[in-house]
Amino acid sequence: MSRKVNKQKAIELILVELDKGTTYTECLDLIGPKWSLSSTTFKRYWKEANTLHSARIQEVQSELKEERVEIEKERLKADLKTKNERVMILQSQIDDIITELEDGYCYDVNGRGKPYKRHLLPSEKTGMRKSIKDLQSEISKIEGDYAALKQDLNVNGSISPENWLKLQGGK
Repeated sequence: MSRKVNKQKAIELILVELDKGTTYTECLDLIGPKWSLSSTTFKRYWKEANTLHSARIQEVQSELKEERVEIEKERLKADLKTKNERVMILQSQIDDIITELEDGYCYDVNGRGKPYKRHLLPSEKTGMRKSIKDLQSEISKIEGDYAALKQDLNVNGSISPENWLKLQGGK
């Protein structure tokens, strides 16, 4: 026994089937006889349902894309450290090295399971001092202490080569 279905209800039924991934012929075989829809009427309903389905999919995909972008932004913000945070990390490393240098001892395992305290070797002290120097140099770069100065050079010959040599102490 077949029943009549209104247009809106038929489109909703087709949308449900589209969400399930049903093909045109499968959907026609499923809905057509049950609701006594002719193939031309079903074709019109199918077209409208497909348009609505595509719009829904695009809307969902755009929302997902926006959500992914926001998640990525938050992840990147969490990974970025401020200038002061980077300087503080480097300064804490310097403080640790200075403490170890002042103590004059370090912990070594040397193939044993239990670490033991031993005196620092002169080469280790030199390496630690170099590390301090490198870390301080990095801090200076971050803070811009030694930024390159921009110099305006006039190479149009505002001074003659002879005068330049005289200024330089030449002949």
